[in-house]
Amino acid sequence: MVGINSIIKRSAGWLPAIGLAAGIGFALSGCTRPPEEDAQRIQFSIWGSVQQQQAEQQIIDAFEEEHPDIKVDLYIIGARYADQIQAMMVGNVAPDVFMVNLYNYYEWASRGVLEDLTEEYEALAEEAEFLHIPDRIVRWNDRIYSFPINAHGHVTFTNFDALEEAGIELPEEGLTWEFMEEIAPRLSRRHGNPDAPTDYLFQMPAANIIFWQHGVQFFDDLSQPTEVTINTPEAVEALKFIRRMYQSGYVVPEEVVADEGTYQLFRDGRVAFYFNGRWMTPEFDGRTDFEWDVRPMVTGPESGITQHGGTTLGVWSGSHRQEAARKFARFYASKKGATMDMHFQRNVPPYREAAYGDEYLSLRPPESMHHFSETMEEGASQFILYAPGVQEVARLFTARMQQALAQPSIPPEQIIRGMEEDFERWLQRMKERGIL
Repeated sequence: MVGINSIIKRSAGWLPAIGLAAGIGFALSGCTRPPEEDAQRIQFSIWGSVQQQQAEQQIIDAFEEEHPDIKVDLYIIGARYADQIQAMMVGNVAPDVFMVNLYNYYEWASRGVLEDLTEEYEALAEEAEFLHIPDRIVRWNDRIYSFPINAHGHVTFTNFDALEEAGIELPEEGLTWEFMEEIAPRLSRRHGNPDAPTDYLFQMPAANIIFWQHGVQFFDDLSQPTEVTINTPEAVEALKFIRRMYQSGYVVPEEVVADEGTYQLFRDGRVAFYFNGRWMTPEFDGRTDFEWDVRPMVTGPESGITQHGGTTLGVWSGSHRQEAARKFARFYASKKGATMDMHFQRNVPPYREAAYGDEYLSLRPPESMHHFSETMEEGASQFILYAPGVQEVARLFTARMQQALAQPSIPPEQIIRGMEEDFERWLQRMKERGIL
């Protein structure tokens, strides 16, 4: 989720009547459910790579060892994960337990398709303290409908060999966008410096981060929005900065990202910095020919706040195996499950003791593991919205940002007013539907 296009997400709305049969047909053909009478066999659905599937199976094996009366079938869904899960819910063949992306969580919680897990969550919290961000993301209307299993934020992956070759030392007080602009000519071969060690300085982070770091919020309340607050002088300045960076030639153009990838540019030594979370670590471990580490997100005029992701674990409200499903979900989300999961290089344990414990911090790479944990503290990171409709808000914002970059002659004030109008229409629709 790095770059303007990276925050475009497909709407989480239910499949329309037309074409629904095809969606359910896929679910019925692609999902082989165990017999109904086998009440102790449940299905667990995930997305992810082959390596992640292997990691999930190890957690399943550990659970089954403790609960030999329950068997867990791992079901992998590739493309269009949320759409397929939704079609399976409509067809009454959804997995008993499934991973839920933060873009879908609030929508599904509001529709009643996720079981209320508040009591189980409180029991887990009594055993070990959750960090602020994992705790926040799962709260909807003062209830818990999924367990947090990963919610850390973006940091700055840094090519230290490139910095050394360019004669650059990082400031002790941390990276700022002002510093980035200062060193950009020395790290941008494509901008005209043939001696630069990298093609570009970096690929731009998600544009909403820049707005937040200028002190801008889209709404007055991210959980229960009642008013749009984006139209401010600070928002205009944030947009001007983003435009200036793209026009400078120091950052990766969007067309290059579309053709040549995102993390691949950092992995191959073509950019000096890359913004993302620990989930990208396997893409770099043993695959680079330079020394790299992570630093906190670059700081803006008002703050260094970054964006976090979020994966939760939900239990389908239509499951006929509720007791077994809840046991597995609780095991997976427990401190024991989180400790197992953290060794697979993608997740940061949501528990304070584990996230700052020696076992996690000693994992390599990178060297500076604590920077991932720090993104889960209060005020260190946030999401676009903690409410139903977050995908639509992200889509509206992205569309206006694309307009801003494609049509630089449009005054930034006009772009921001357009965002405000888009958000106000969205908010009004949500109020009229009784969702917010």
